[in-house]
Amino acid sequence: MHYKSLKAYALGFVYDASIADDIVQDIFLELWNKPELIRFDKNIKSYLFKSVYNRSINYLKSKSHRSQISIETTGFLENYLQQYTHEDSLIFKELRKEIETAIDNLPPQCKKVFLLSRTYELKNREIAEQLDISIKSVEKHISKALSQIYTYLKQAGIFLWLYLLNN
Repeated sequence: MHYKSLKAYALGFVYDASIADDIVQDIFLELWNKPELIRFDKNIKSYLFKSVYNRSINYLKSKSHRSQISIETTGFLENYLQQYTHEDSLIFKELRKEIETAIDNLPPQCKKVFLLSRTYELKNREIAEQLDISIKSVEKHISKALSQIYTYLKQAGIFLWLYLLNN
């Protein structure tokens, strides 16, 4: 019942559909093998999401992750969309379009810093050196970008839409 939303949540951390799938399957397998781990009188959905979060963070911290991750992550969403129904695919494409619109509306320097950080996964120091600005400026641009993207998506009703989609 929660598989698709858990996998999408994991994908938001690891950017790899097969790794996200492994994380979710491992959690379900562990629960199957050790049902005493969960109290069924509590909210199972929140337990599952917290488990996905913890496993995803552990994966990102692991040494094996560093050798597997690609610098170019722009194609991960298209690969992920192929696993779902046509209706789900349209929803994710619309979400991506809204995020791209939010990014396009950023001021030019802010957009450049944000894309270097998120798309090319450069460290703040590397961005500062490349653009000849201070690290504090990089941090401020990223904070501003995240704030503006969040505000745009909130005004567009995307967060409510995602909540309704997952429930």
